[in-house]
Amino acid sequence: MQSCLTDSRDRGIGRYAVNLTDALLACPGDDVWLVGLDTADPSRVRDIRHRMRTGRMPDTVAYRYPAVTFIDGHRLHVQAAESARARFYEALSVDVVLQTSHFEVGSAYATGFDWSERRPRTAVIAYDLIPLRYPQHYLPEGNPLTAVYRRKLEQFVRYDMFLAISEATRSDLVNMLNIPPEKIVLVGAGLDPGLRSRSTAVRIERAQSMLAGNGIVEPFILTVGNGDWRKNGVMALETFAALPERLRATHRLVMTQAGQDVVDALHGRFAGIAARVDILGRIDDELLAALYARCEVFFFPSLYEGFGLPVLEAMAFGAPVLSSSGGALAEVVPDPRGLFDPGDAAGASVLLASVLEDQALRAALREAGPVQLQHHDWSRSARIAQQALRELAQSGRSAGVTGLGVRQDDIRRWGALLAEVPDAARDLESGLEAMAARGVRRILVDVSEVARLDARTGIQRVVRRFCSGLAALAPEGVEVQPIMHTPDGVVYASRFAAERLGIQAFLGNDGERVRARPNDLLFMLDSSWIEPERFDPVAEEVRSLGGEVVWMVYDLIPIRHPECCDPGMPRVFSGWLRHAAGVTDGFVCISEATRSDLEEFIDSQSPMPRPRPWTRVVHLGSDLDGEVQSPPSQAVSRAIDKIGDLPLFIAVGTIEPRKDYATIVSAFEDLIAGADAALCLVGKHGWNVDALSERLRAHPLAGTRLHWFESASDADLTALMDRADVFLQASLSEGFGLPVIEAGSRGKPLLLSDIPVFREVAGANAEYFPPRDAAALSALMKAGIETGRWKMPTGMRTMTWSESAGRLLEILLH
Repeated sequence: MQSCLTDSRDRGIGRYAVNLTDALLACPGDDVWLVGLDTADPSRVRDIRHRMRTGRMPDTVAYRYPAVTFIDGHRLHVQAAESARARFYEALSVDVVLQTSHFEVGSAYATGFDWSERRPRTAVIAYDLIPLRYPQHYLPEGNPLTAVYRRKLEQFVRYDMFLAISEATRSDLVNMLNIPPEKIVLVGAGLDPGLRSRSTAVRIERAQSMLAGNGIVEPFILTVGNGDWRKNGVMALETFAALPERLRATHRLVMTQAGQDVVDALHGRFAGIAARVDILGRIDDELLAALYARCEVFFFPSLYEGFGLPVLEAMAFGAPVLSSSGGALAEVVPDPRGLFDPGDAAGASVLLASVLEDQALRAALREAGPVQLQHHDWSRSARIAQQALRELAQSGRSAGVTGLGVRQDDIRRWGALLAEVPDAARDLESGLEAMAARGVRRILVDVSEVARLDARTGIQRVVRRFCSGLAALAPEGVEVQPIMHTPDGVVYASRFAAERLGIQAFLGNDGERVRARPNDLLFMLDSSWIEPERFDPVAEEVRSLGGEVVWMVYDLIPIRHPECCDPGMPRVFSGWLRHAAGVTDGFVCISEATRSDLEEFIDSQSPMPRPRPWTRVVHLGSDLDGEVQSPPSQAVSRAIDKIGDLPLFIAVGTIEPRKDYATIVSAFEDLIAGADAALCLVGKHGWNVDALSERLRAHPLAGTRLHWFESASDADLTALMDRADVFLQASLSEGFGLPVIEAGSRGKPLLLSDIPVFREVAGANAEYFPPRDAAALSALMKAGIETGRWKMPTGMRTMTWSESAGRLLEILLH
């Protein structure tokens, strides 16, 4: 995916590579695809990862080499990079490497490979040979870039297969480079899915509003391009100038990017029409969609195109298309009446005038577009490419590599570079680490707080379960490595992982400082909210090597309900979340309700984090699987005996303000004034509940009909839940509400405070009462006892921790 990281990412080549790759990844079959990421510019890797996160993230690998701003101008850098890239892919033992663009000249990226005898089969997307066709413009003698291009051309012909985007390109490969026809596969192209969706989403009113905001209110002729000489922008001016006065007076010529030749022409030869010409410059896809949708005619005078995606895009929006016949354009334009000679401005002007005035011809050109689009589909192109790459793989499989496969020539080249540029050592070391890893990706999981003080409840319980679950479920090619912050920095927590989590794989590096390597994922699972900046050095190193940083969010209670927290917590928590939103790539939340709160928080930030962090949701698993073998404690057994046949209500969770146990106790007191019932509370003594605690301990029904278990085991909770008739929860806010699902999955009627997360997890399986409304809760309790009818939950089930961890692993990797 290198072409999606270089400057080509903003041009047709980058869009082509993204679209074909997406379509290949969506093809059916058991092929294993790895997306290779060049980390020469980490900020661009972050951008492409963010884009891939909008769908299902493919499996990625990342490599590193010493890079400079203009790498092709530094011989030692080029040689070191080409050998490092080749050795990296050879170490993966892949069957085929598909290069999405070979000709990236004048950038920080090395595009070549110096393969060894262990090389895999290689394929390349062939877009065009335009510099060879117009050497006087693109390959002037004496220009350093000319020598670079010709060197890349020598490498280009050595690929085993060429995926040509058009018949014109296929013909050029044969006739200009003598590529054997049997090595070339015509795959074609399709319409960018993002633009296709806008073709149906853009409404006339919205398009008009957008155009008016850019000063375009009259009928207009549209031409698009990147300002290159070959786009023939001056010919568009000449064609427009030759139109009859009546048409120039009622139409404007709108251009996107324009070259200096166009600017000079508007100040000279075509100054007379300058007032009727708009040059917009670089525009976003939304404005481009509006232009396509509202133009009277799309006019494309390019001298030569390898394919001509803008023509296809204009057709998708129903624009009548007039195009030159240069290169592949005659393959794309379905009606020959829409073609003109790019060297004949007078003839093109006559054609343009007739289309503007002849309604029938304009309608015919409009109607031809949708039919033509059916022949240009990315899934079709991908199926052709997939079959060709399969056949290429079968024609000569990789020999397989033991060790790094590094040659003496590689060592000599790398040594020569280090002798001249000592600062290249760290990049080269990272590249060697990526080779040695052979595609294995690490998930670095923060366990700082649970390792420091494991209360074995709440978030600590989740951290332990998720960490061990991720390690147990990690597929081949993925390693889960717990880490923690210490006074010495962020270190590997291997001993803690082995002794407390049962993760045995990494004892050798316990206590060593964490060193990132390409493609790492830093997962901040624990509640490391105090001074989150202490993790920044590791996060920055991970991202600098093409990796990702992801934070876990359990709830936003300290922000949404600060009155329910320790007075210092809201300030600490909001500071953490602001920092995390600015440095993370994504967040994983434990409920949609939490995700909604988080999205609202991110939207409130100024400035908005860029790129905006992605968000995902994973529900928690449960320990209560109905198979607890040990008996409950004597205290619980005695309480169950005392309760006897009385209706038993149960509430589970730490006794703290946000759980609002006071409402439950008040409702229960009101209930027992006229009915026999019992209440069990299961949860440790929390923050700021001393008054409620004293009320419970001194209650006249304590130990008979009112029971509070501060330290219940899983066996205790299972026994109490099995005996209970109804489950209560009066929380003012929750991140998830696992006890609700545990009770519902056991068929217990649910009486819940009406908060979003309970609606999310219980839906129509519960009865709800307004938060803090003891009378409403008491009324529900009384009605159930008097009638003997409760709303019974159906279809609720808890996920196991293994299932939940599996979902989390899928989110992190894809």
